[in-house]
Amino acid sequence: MEATKELIEKLSKLEIFSDLDIKDAEHERLLESVCKILEPVKYSAGDIIIQEGDVGDTLYILYAGTVQARKKTPNNDQFAVANLATEQNVFFGEVALVDKDTRSATICALTDCEALKLEGEEFKALCDKEPLLGYHVMYRISRRIAGALRRSNKDLMLLYEALIDEVHGD
Repeated sequence: MEATKELIEKLSKLEIFSDLDIKDAEHERLLESVCKILEPVKYSAGDIIIQEGDVGDTLYILYAGTVQARKKTPNNDQFAVANLATEQNVFFGEVALVDKDTRSATICALTDCEALKLEGEEFKALCDKEPLLGYHVMYRISRRIAGALRRSNKDLMLLYEALIDEVHGD
């Protein structure tokens, strides 16, 4: 994909690339190198982009449109977690840049959408050539995962306390 100024600016606004300042020539060059391995993909309203439970190795950047993140209940019913629009600088599937992952949610196109695919293996190969890029992106992904883990631990403690209160009749 051609590395346009607009695309480079879009990437720089994404959390995972936010340590790369487009005013720095080296950082801009790194973002240009990412642009070269992005693949544009179009989805129609109603299309499933990522299916919860599938194994994936691709990060998606929402370039245009609106998607919905959905989760399954224990009864396999789906519920909407969030609607996400282009203006929110949305990306999903970032764990795929670290390792093939089991998708934790379904992402469905609510409108006609355009996404940019970043294949995990291609990104790892780029990081072998550009370790500074890999460092910055992996740092951001690690922070994001650490935040999710902290929230999960907090939720588990609340559930545990509620269970103890229920058992003790408080």
